[in-house]
Amino acid sequence: MQDIARQVGVSVNAVSLALKDRPGVSDDTRQRVREIAQKIGYKAKKTPPPETPQTRKSICVLLRHRFFRDFRFYGRILLGIEETAKQAGYDVQISSFGGEEVPASVQEGRVSGLIVLGTIDDKFLARLREYGVPLVLADHQSSVYALNCVVSDNFFGAYGMAMHLFRKGYTRIGFFGDPNYTPSTRDRYFGVLKAIQDHVCPGDMNAALAYLTRFSTRGMIEKYVVEQNVARIFELYEDIPETPEALICSNDELAILLMQVLQKHDIAVPGDVAVAGFDDIETGSMVTPTLTTVHVRKKLMGQRAVECLLRRLDDPDAPPEKHIMSVTLVERESV
Repeated sequence: MQDIARQVGVSVNAVSLALKDRPGVSDDTRQRVREIAQKIGYKAKKTPPPETPQTRKSICVLLRHRFFRDFRFYGRILLGIEETAKQAGYDVQISSFGGEEVPASVQEGRVSGLIVLGTIDDKFLARLREYGVPLVLADHQSSVYALNCVVSDNFFGAYGMAMHLFRKGYTRIGFFGDPNYTPSTRDRYFGVLKAIQDHVCPGDMNAALAYLTRFSTRGMIEKYVVEQNVARIFELYEDIPETPEALICSNDELAILLMQVLQKHDIAVPGDVAVAGFDDIETGSMVTPTLTTVHVRKKLMGQRAVECLLRRLDDPDAPPEKHIMSVTLVERESV
């Protein structure tokens, strides 16, 4: 196999996949490997028939390293995945990744299906799709590929939160977060923007964008949340062009940290500035003041992801499904 790999210019693993007729290599590579193998007299050992989705009964959940720290959110989704998978007779294996490491179980075809939890690069998705394993995205949707996915209604949730603030009498409303961090935060930002367009400057999106920009910060905030860099968080707040009356944060973790930073600098919440979050993690009901937020049905998202995957296993040729989970506003003391 090493001789074949050298002559074809691929890895030994690619040779193995080609000789076993498994996904993960191109048709050209598969054909070239077979030609060289025949030429040099290579004979593969007889192997048992490959497993099928019905016999493997295992689901791999792929999750970025950085999301493991956010167990208050993704942990609830994982709970829904595990419970529903076990009820259907499937084991669940969780694999984290930092770059583009394809789990060995996926490479070797030892799993029935794959659930990607959280954001993932489209280039990495392209690699995963080459293995032919049924795939569902949870809390993420691809901008390039039509894939089965389960997401929250982030746009509607943020739109509703902004309109709630307008109804309570706030006028200078901003967004605190990085719209480029994930598709979810992008949709939340655009939800706030649309509410401003509808309430402040009907029909004029450019005016709405200028309005929102005056009271917002949209820098690379998430890494400062991971680092708990309170000094940098406060600097970003101070960099807002005009002082807002209310801020809608991209998620609860950021909102809670922002409230702590503001209070440390004698800025009252909600007296001086109201703060709202998104996700409804448990900590939001334990801080002072308790956090106004948008409730995401996290456990149900995990359940729906498994159900979607099982339907894909039963009917591989069915068109991709996109499930949008409804969200609800949770009013507490921070607004």
